[in-house]
Amino acid sequence: MYKFKETTPDWLCYKANLDFTALPAIQKELLKLFLKTKKDTLVPYTSTFVEIGGHAELGVMHDNCPLLMAEMNRLNLVENFLSVAFISVDAAKEFPPHVDGWLDDGVDIALNIPLIGCEGTYTVWYDGKIQDKKLPTYVIGSEIAQSARIADPRTVTEIGRCNSDIPHWINVNVLHRPETHHDKFRVAASIRFSPDPVDTGGELWPHLIRQTD
Repeated sequence: MYKFKETTPDWLCYKANLDFTALPAIQKELLKLFLKTKKDTLVPYTSTFVEIGGHAELGVMHDNCPLLMAEMNRLNLVENFLSVAFISVDAAKEFPPHVDGWLDDGVDIALNIPLIGCEGTYTVWYDGKIQDKKLPTYVIGSEIAQSARIADPRTVTEIGRCNSDIPHWINVNVLHRPETHHDKFRVAASIRFSPDPVDTGGELWPHLIRQTD
């Protein structure tokens, strides 16, 4: 399995141990923040990556997503919280296998939370070789999204997948992409942490993993 960094964990995904009774309200907060902060370049919608927050902007998250931040506090993640990226996918446009290797601060994992249109969609991981190419021009949003490394989808081999309609911890520095089995617009929130909530061996903190279905 190709890993983009030495720090990249060996695992692909885990179900997230979020409070599922609070999840619908957290999703509403995140969707409202997405609509509030989206840029003009996101209309018409296409495959996009827009990042909000940062260690210096935690107040923005507390003001707009208090329930999410309360959940981060319950999980002892507030000090690690870095940002929220909103990833929207137009099913008619291919999002190639890629790694999020442009993050130079050691970030290897993300907490993905479905918002709208995530039923019948997956995160799929692959083994393959990175090309020296950028994402397609229709993948718009932040400049860092344009620096993601991609692979030729014709030359990769699927090694795992997870349903995107429930929250998952995902490995973002093994080749992966969203796969959509419908023609609806899809939006997910992808929360990033620095440092990652992992031990010295790259394993996720045990209390963050959902142990039941």
